[in-house]
Amino acid sequence: MPDTILELKSIKKSFDGKTVLEDMSVEIYRNEFITVLGPSGCGKSTMLRIIGGFEKPDSGRVLFNGEDITDIPPNKRSLHTVFQHYSLFPHYSVADNIAFGLKLKKKSKEEINEKVKYALKLVNMEGYENRRPDSLSGGQQQRVAIARAIVNEPEVLLLDEPLGALDLKLRMEMQRELMRIKREVGITFIYVTHDQSEALTMSDRIIVMNKGIIQQMGDPKSIYDEPQNAFVADFIGESNIIDGIMHADCLVKIQGKDVVCVDTGFAPDEPVDVVIRPEDLVITPPEKGFIEGIVTEVVYEGAYYDIRVNVEGYEWKIQNVKPVMCGDKVGLAVAPDNIQIMHKPGSEDAKITVRDK
Repeated sequence: MPDTILELKSIKKSFDGKTVLEDMSVEIYRNEFITVLGPSGCGKSTMLRIIGGFEKPDSGRVLFNGEDITDIPPNKRSLHTVFQHYSLFPHYSVADNIAFGLKLKKKSKEEINEKVKYALKLVNMEGYENRRPDSLSGGQQQRVAIARAIVNEPEVLLLDEPLGALDLKLRMEMQRELMRIKREVGITFIYVTHDQSEALTMSDRIIVMNKGIIQQMGDPKSIYDEPQNAFVADFIGESNIIDGIMHADCLVKIQGKDVVCVDTGFAPDEPVDVVIRPEDLVITPPEKGFIEGIVTEVVYEGAYYDIRVNVEGYEWKIQNVKPVMCGDKVGLAVAPDNIQIMHKPGSEDAKITVRDK
């Protein structure tokens, strides 16, 4: 069994009468990189602030190594938060910024120097000890903020959209750096983002949130390949999500055509959401596909062509390595195990909480 380091138990939180977190319960394991993913306003940052001690839940408890820390202030918790805005002291050198927490703890000068030197090496900032933050790039400032957190040896590092202010190249570089640091230091990372590619790239597990509710938890592959509802499928990567009718086990009607799938356990003729990823659709001659339509758009994306095919008013999204021409009549084919069938929610705000599979 995984070793649980942090547990949220039935956490609820509201602001001005609006529910931000609704009965959230989750276990976080020691030495894992867990990403909390969701759109703006879904409650992910509030969750992080409650873990960090910057907000108190209206109800529920936060357990750390089995002990209740719900009422313990941030500076008494064995964790550290790195925010998107790094909050470095502009009049301090890089070394003094990193050493700040150690000085507050009244560590010896020798210990401080040793830990600062180690932290600088860890984040590839050796030689920058005497520089001021305003002379550093955004990526370098981020490294200093991470070093300042790590030097205090927290058991858990909380990161609230820390790469959001960086350009794409720097962001990808820092993703690799964070994964390397996590491996070398061996602490638990809880990372908040709205960037799906970051979550898929970096995480051991992903928590997908919407409207204060956990929609799905699992490893990146299961989240992407086996989304539990249409929200997760649409939020994690691109998807074709279309209405269907589940006639019987392993048989679904899509746009008037019966298609073999692998899903079972639905009621006869139950209305369902059908999800097919763009990369799983194959363009065929019209007579070879399960449906046929007209190509309306072809965009070269480098590794593939992003293609749109109109079938009776629905625009199918396809990613294909071979181009087609706008106006072509084509068929679309898909393997049965690449079709995901999902129950329709009872309402737009249906509460779907799915645990790890």
